[in-house]
Amino acid sequence: MLTFEERIRAIVADREHGSSTLLQWTLDALGDKDGTSPTRAQQRWALHELKGIDHSMVVVHHLLDTLGTEPGNDLPERVRAYARQWSDIPARVARQLLSVRDWSNARVLLHSHSGMLLSAVEHMHHSAPGIVFWQTRSLPGGEGVTQYRRLLDRGIDCELVDDADVADLAPSLEAAWLGVDQFDSRCFVNKVGSKRIGEAMTNAGKPLFALGDSRKRVQQVRYSTELFEAVPLSKGIYLVTESGACPSVPGTDEFFVTSQTPPI
Repeated sequence: MLTFEERIRAIVADREHGSSTLLQWTLDALGDKDGTSPTRAQQRWALHELKGIDHSMVVVHHLLDTLGTEPGNDLPERVRAYARQWSDIPARVARQLLSVRDWSNARVLLHSHSGMLLSAVEHMHHSAPGIVFWQTRSLPGGEGVTQYRRLLDRGIDCELVDDADVADLAPSLEAAWLGVDQFDSRCFVNKVGSKRIGEAMTNAGKPLFALGDSRKRVQQVRYSTELFEAVPLSKGIYLVTESGACPSVPGTDEFFVTSQTPPI
């Protein structure tokens, strides 16, 4: 079993997983889920080290900003309280996605490796008979292969596709689902390759759904261009949060309007 310090260093160094997964690992470590019982000095060190996580991972920094820099006497308790407050977000996002349309027998493209995506796929697997997924390899990191294997392990029907084949595949799909690491009024940020998928789906007249939550809203996106890219919120791209699914309206703040759902 990894030591507390090793777990923290692994989280900071990770370049494969999405923000939801890194957040869960951080909650587990700081919440003392494995009983390592870090000292106050170790907790203070961890809070400092975790600030080094790429700022594209907005949801992790939301937790860190909530906790502050001084652990105090009750850090694990405060971490567990935060986890309880936000624990049902993936399920709520999946329910909003279910409200958009009947996904039975749909063909859906996935990209990269995202805890939010995995949760949504698991919900759809049980709620939409016959739904089939295509998972990109997600170059250059190839983290999509990891997500593909996790889907297969869970008994979910999925095929692995090369990123270069997305444009040819798009016309035969009903939709693409992507994760979201952060968003503002004009775009959302996700792993490299997301913009090309958005363009392919738009050109094919098919919708793209970006799955995130309200913690990931920022005034202006900031991200590392080595691993991430911004996808403009344009026609055919829909943001789905725990508050609802709505059309993208560049230059406005109207994201959480549950009365407006995309015409599919």
